[in-house]
This record gives sequence, structure tokens and C-alpha cells, in this order.
Amino acid sequence: MKLNLKYDLIIDSPWTHRVKVKIHGQKPENINNLTFFMPSWSPGSYLMREYSRHVARPIFTSDNGEFLYFEQVEKGKWLLDFERSLLNKKCENFTFEYEVYCNELSVRTSHVNIEHAFIQGPSVFMGVENAYIESPKIEIHFPEIWSKISTGLKDVSDQRDRFIYEAKDYDQLIDSPIEIGCQETDGFRFLDKDFELAYWGQILKHNRDIKSDINTIVKTVSHMFNNELPFEKYTFICHFVPDNAGGLEHQNSTSLIFDSLSFDDDSRYQRWLSLVAHEYFHTWNVKCIRPKELGPFNYTNENYTSMLWLVEGLTSFIDDLCVLRSGLCDLESYLAELKNTLNRYFSIPGRYLESLEGSSFNAWIKLYRNDENTNNSTISYYLKGSIVFFIANIFLHRFKRDIRDLTLALWEDYKKHPERGILKVEFFEIFESLTSKNERDEFEMMVSTTQDIDIESYLSEIDLEVEYIQDDHSWLGITTETKGNNIHVSSVVLDGPAYKSGLNAGDEIIAIDSMRVTDQNFKKISKQLQVDKSYQISVSRIGCMKVLDVTIGRSPRKINSIRPRENAKALKVLMAQ
Repeated sequence: MKLNLKYDLIIDSPWTHRVKVKIHGQKPENINNLTFFMPSWSPGSYLMREYSRHVARPIFTSDNGEFLYFEQVEKGKWLLDFERSLLNKKCENFTFEYEVYCNELSVRTSHVNIEHAFIQGPSVFMGVENAYIESPKIEIHFPEIWSKISTGLKDVSDQRDRFIYEAKDYDQLIDSPIEIGCQETDGFRFLDKDFELAYWGQILKHNRDIKSDINTIVKTVSHMFNNELPFEKYTFICHFVPDNAGGLEHQNSTSLIFDSLSFDDDSRYQRWLSLVAHEYFHTWNVKCIRPKELGPFNYTNENYTSMLWLVEGLTSFIDDLCVLRSGLCDLESYLAELKNTLNRYFSIPGRYLESLEGSSFNAWIKLYRNDENTNNSTISYYLKGSIVFFIANIFLHRFKRDIRDLTLALWEDYKKHPERGILKVEFFEIFESLTSKNERDEFEMMVSTTQDIDIESYLSEIDLEVEYIQDDHSWLGITTETKGNNIHVSSVVLDGPAYKSGLNAGDEIIAIDSMRVTDQNFKKISKQLQVDKSYQISVSRIGCMKVLDVTIGRSPRKINSIRPRENAKALKVLMAQ
């Protein structure tokens, strides 16, 4: 069933954080009911966010002004029944009007206040079940004090005082975030394509050239796919706010959020550039090259796949690599970030309990729902995935190839059948064609099992030397948080000293060997604890006092540095020289 729908987005009282949506359509012939749905999740962010919880005041009316019968049939679905409506005449056109509360600032949600509106499509615009919405249009109404709209949607406005945009279909409509307000805008051209930059938020004065650096990243990433750009225009929507970071990819745009106080620090600015590279690389890897399960989407239920290690792991390796290859950081800075990545990996016991495939499949219930046991039960497909593709690049180098050869092979395979996704066996066949069966088998083992990875041997292969730091500092194997003046255990490391002694997440540490513990002295006391000595730790647990005998452990060793023995070989692999 095909439908032609026009959406009106009305923002008349932004301080209420509410927007109004009106959907105008024509009743299809021989169809007596339509089911409208609000998506439960956003592609690229694999968690059921239940956007319908923010919907209010749904109303259906006909073109003659009468109310049409409808009922809510599921948590995010509304059934419009034309036959049960008491009309004086036949209904030809209808309007569905509702409100949405938008007050969560992230790349996955919508945020509206007196300063701006950021509209994340799946959280605002409803679709129709079992219908193809052809060329939907959206007209945007906003306060006169605002002056700009930034989006990847096509501008089809017929008058200067109207703001009308068009999408190919419903998928593209909700895959095109919209920034409305007085944001700073800029842009550049590359390969005869326009790139729009939209900045919202406050940044202190700095010496970075954000526009030039984004331009450089765009050129470096595009080169990974022979500069074949699958869009006519690309939009970067950037939100700069303190203590926040994230990104979400879209077909011809991305929304980014980053700490506005990070631009004075080289390592943090390097992470910003990696974020830009990460989301832009997704234009090819996931928006085009994708697991078969990720499209066409079911927006109201989970879309399970065991291949997020491909779309996110490869992208997480490429992002830092492209910052290096673009010349925006040096080898030392790249290896420092690699050191941090490996130390995070080694600190997570969950790598022994769940494979990359399992982590991918269970993203819906684990990755975005961190709790005190997350690190003990799973491993991020971003984190381990980036390490696995770092190693895959070494495999490719054995055959005088590079990770770019893999991205190009995946791109050529996609172009043969863009309507469907890639299967796991097809990916590994492509990888084997660039290497050999031995490398393929080794790669598959890293993806499908929990067998630990001998990372040091792979680093040594390209003349990178790992220096560890091992000290005699005491270690309890816990993380803590301060509540008031008191210390509470927030997580316990699997098989660590605290875990073995029965210390629990949620415990409040009252005393150690009868010495009162507070926020002011906890660090001092912790430093004086001696390895292999036993201490009595008094805790409050669910309103009851407990005393536990805890034997202190030694801090696990960490990577202190990764250094090249011979710069030329490491650079040859990482820079594809």
C-alpha cells in the first residue's frame, strides 16, 4: 500500500519542550483502517527507547472537521478505523495530530527549549504499518526569533517564508535529524558536493580550526572508498555541551555531541576528530554496507544481528587510523590512544564470558544498559571489534595489502546488490580472498569465541614493543562512588579480592580495621593497605551491618607505553606506505 503524507512540525512554545505534529493524508481506496506507529528505537542505537511514552493528545479528524474513531492498540500504535467513524459524508482526507515531549539532549533523542530544537526523527514522526510512504513532505513552523534550519532533507520550499522539505520515503524522513534555531553554520565543498556544518552550544575561545580539520577528515575517510560519495549533500550537526560525547550516523548527515571544554587538550581533541571520522565512515559502513538483518527495519521491535562487530568494530578501528593518516595526530599520539584501548580491554573480565558475536546479538539488553555487572558479563563490540580489525590489518599486511583494500572490496560487493545486506560467510569469503584461509580462520576465532587474544605477538610482528607497568600498590578490585560524605561500592571486579571476599556492589564501606572511612580519608587509607594482608571491612548492606575479611591483592599490570622498534615498519602498516 502506498501513501502520500505531509507532515507539519509546529514549534510554537519551545519553553514547554513540546512540539506538535500534524500528519495529512488521503484515505486509500478499499482500505478501512490504518495503524500509525511511533518507532521504539533509532537505527544505529540498539536499545528499545519506547519513544511513544512522550506522545500526548492524539486526535484524528476528517477534512470536513469531524472526529474520526481511533484507539490505541499497543504501546506505540494507534488504529484509525474509518468504518466506525460517524460521518455525515464519506471521508476523503484525514489529519492525525499529536504532541511530543522533547527534553533529552542526546544524539538519539529530541531536545527542544527556548534556544533551539533538535529533532531526532524516530522520536517524533510516526509511520504507518504495512505502507510505503512515498516522497513525504515536512513543513516546519518555528518561532520568528529563530533563523536557521540544518538538515540532510531536500529543501523544496516554494516561498521564502515557508520551510518545506522532502524525503524519498519514511526511512529517509526519520533518518534525517533537524537542527532549528540560531546555530552557527559554515561549510565547504569536496568533489563538487556541499558539506554543511551546524554548531550549537557554547565553546570557549580556542586555537583549533574545526572546519579545516573536518574537511581533512572527510577527505581521508572518503579515500577509503575511492572518493565515491553516496550522497549529494552532507550535514554535520554538532552540539557542544560540557561532559557529554556521542554520535549517530545517518544516510547523508550525522549528529555529534561533544564536551565543549575539551578543545584545549590535544588528546581530547584527537577523540573529537575520531568521533567525526567514526560517524562519517558509517556513511558507507552500515548505511550502505550492512548486515542483512539491518534493513529494511522493523521500527517497533528489536532487529537482531550478530555482526555489529563489523559495522562498529571496523569503524572504531578506522576512526583513529584516519586521524593518523590525515596528519592530524602523530604516531606517538595514535599509539597512546591504542594503549588506552588495550588497557580498557584487559580490565574487562567479560571478554572471557561473551564473544563478539554474542555481544552484538545482545546489544539490545546489554551495551546500552550498563550496570554494576556489565564488565563482568560482556565485552563491547566497539572495543574488542576495533582491536580485532587492528589485527586484521596486520593480516592484510602479510599479503602486501591494507585495510583500505578490505573496505574497497566490501564497497564493490555492496554495489552488486545494494538492496540487501551482507552475510557473515560472505564477509569472511571476501577477507579470505585478500589473505588466506589461515588468516580467515584466525579472524573468525577472534569473532566467534572468547579465547583470549595474544595481542603482544601481533604488535611485535610490526615492531611495536609493549612496556608494562607492575607495581605493588594495593588493589581491592572495586570501583566506588561518593554519596554525601560516605563511600559506596559501585562495582566489583570478577574474581578480584573484593569479589572473593564477598564485598557487594551497593555496600557502604563504614570502616577498615575499625577505622572510620569517609570521603576525606578513603584514598589515604587505601594507599596504606598492604598487599597479601587481611583486613576487616565493615559495611552497611540493605540496612544491616556486615564485617568481611578481605585479603588485599596487587594492582594488575597495565601497559605503560607502546613504542616502535623501527618506525618505518609500524608506519608502513598503519600509514599504508
